[in-house]
Amino acid sequence: MLINIKKTMTLLSTLLLGIMCSFCSDTIDVYAGQYGEEEGTNEPETPEVVGKIMHIDPLRNPDRGFHLECNLLADEVKSPYNEYEVYGEDLYTKKIEQFDAKGDDLTLVQQYIYLTKWVSKDLDDEALNNIRKVFELMKAQGYKAILRFAYNHAGLNTSGGESKQWILRHIEQLTPLLNEYIGQIATVQVGFIGAWGEWHTSPLVNDQDAKNAIVSALLRALPVPYCVEMRYPNHKKALTLEQEEYRGRIGYANDYFTAGEHSHAPGNDFVPNTDDYKQITEEVKANNFYMSGEIPYDEDTEWGLSALITPMKSLRILREHRYSAFDVTQNFALNIMSWKQVKVYPSLLNDNNILFDESYFKDAEGNDVVRSFYEFVRDHLGYRLNLQGESKVEAKDGNLEYDLTITNTGFATVINPKEVYLVLVSGDGQVVKEIKLDVEPKNWIPSTNEEPNKAAEYSIKGSTAAGLSGTYKVGIWMPEKVDDLKYNPVYAIKFALTEKLTHWYDAAGKYAVNIFGEVTF
Repeated sequence: MLINIKKTMTLLSTLLLGIMCSFCSDTIDVYAGQYGEEEGTNEPETPEVVGKIMHIDPLRNPDRGFHLECNLLADEVKSPYNEYEVYGEDLYTKKIEQFDAKGDDLTLVQQYIYLTKWVSKDLDDEALNNIRKVFELMKAQGYKAILRFAYNHAGLNTSGGESKQWILRHIEQLTPLLNEYIGQIATVQVGFIGAWGEWHTSPLVNDQDAKNAIVSALLRALPVPYCVEMRYPNHKKALTLEQEEYRGRIGYANDYFTAGEHSHAPGNDFVPNTDDYKQITEEVKANNFYMSGEIPYDEDTEWGLSALITPMKSLRILREHRYSAFDVTQNFALNIMSWKQVKVYPSLLNDNNILFDESYFKDAEGNDVVRSFYEFVRDHLGYRLNLQGESKVEAKDGNLEYDLTITNTGFATVINPKEVYLVLVSGDGQVVKEIKLDVEPKNWIPSTNEEPNKAAEYSIKGSTAAGLSGTYKVGIWMPEKVDDLKYNPVYAIKFALTEKLTHWYDAAGKYAVNIFGEVTF
C-alpha cells in the first residue's frame, strides 16, 4: 500500500463490484498475453483459439493461495476505514462475498492489526485479549494470517509516533501469543514502522539501528523455520542481524505488483531484469522463503493502476519468484475480474516455460479443456502436490512396502512445517496405523534450474512392519506439525485428485487423507 485513498473502499464500491460480477461470462474470448507488450517485443502475444473456459474445483490447502485483506484496530476490533468491517463471525465471510470468492476455498487473510492506542505504552489485557480473539476466529474458520502489526493507519503526511523502544517492547509482549497461535500464521510482515507498516512516513525511516533490532526481534519471536516478509530488497541488504543465520527466513511482500508495467514500477515493484529482481530470484532459490503480492488499487491517482497488466508476464514473475500468496481484494474490479476471463492452455504455458501437470487440463472424461488465468494462479500459488501413477504399496511378509513418486507443480514449495505419514484405514473407516515418514516436504521444489519446464520427482521408498491382518486402504496424510492443529483436517494437505487418488475424511473429523491404494495382510 502506498496511498491512503486505497484504504477507503465504500459500501457503494462494494455494490458496484457486485453488479460487475453479475455481468461476467465464462465464454468470453480473452487470452493470456493479449494485454500489454512483452519484454523485448513490439507486439502482444498471438492468441490461440482453444475453446470455452472450463472451471475446476480448488484444493483447499494451508499457507498458500489467494488471500483476503482485513484491517482491525486492536482496541475497537474494527476497521479504521470501513464501517462494515467489524470483528464477528461474519468478518471474513463478508469479504468472501464482496470479492466473489465463495467457490475458491481461500485459506489466507492478510490481517492488519493496528496497535495505535498503545504506541507509547505497554499492551494491556484489552489489546492482547482482542488479538487472541482474532486468532481464535481464524482457527474456528480455517484461516491463516499473513500478519502485520502497525500503528499509523492514517497514511501519508502523518506520523504514527512509533519508537524503537516501544516496538521492541510490543514484540516481546506479543511473542507468547505468536508462539501459541503459530499454526494460524502463514508469515509475519515486518510492519510496525511507518504508514500502514510500510517503512515510510515514520520517525524511524532513517534509523537503521532501530530497523536492525526490530527485524532481529521478530525473527527471534517466531520459531524456526517460520518466515517474515520485508518490502524491499535494499531494506534487507541494509540489515545487520543479531543472528545472521536467520537472514534466509526473510521473504518479500510486493505491495506494488504491476508486472513492471506502471510508470512508478521502478523502485516500487520488483521489475524484471533489474538488480532487485535478480537478487530475489537467486535468494528464493537458495532459501525458499515466503513471497506474497498485491496489485495497486484501480483508481485515477498517481499511484493507482487503472490498466490491465500482461497476464503471461505476471505468471512468469509469480513462478520465478516462487509466490505462495496473492491478494484478490485490491484491483478486484479490473485486473482480478479480467483474470477470470483470460484463457490458459498447455501450449501457451509450454511456450513460456511454465510448469504444470497435464491432468490439470483434462475434464472428468479425459477431454482436453482450457482453464482461466485466475484459476491457474489460484491453484498454483505455493505448492500443488501430485502422486505419480507409478507409485505403489503392497503387503509382503507382514510388512507394508511402499515406493512413491511425488511431484510439485506449484510456483513454490511447502514453506511451513508439515509432517508426512502413511496411514492404514480399516473397512469401517478407522485409521488403525500412522507410519511417520522421514521426509522434509520443504525440499519438494517444483523443478530444477536445468529443466525449468519439467517437474522434479521425489522418491519415497521403504518397508515397515504393519502388525495387522486384514484389508486396508492406504493413504498419505500431511497434517500440521503444531499439536493443536495436527488432527484438524482443514489444515491437512490435499494432493491433486487423479483416477488413483481420492480424498478421504473420517467421521470423527480428525483426518483428511490422500487415499491411493489398498493392501491385504
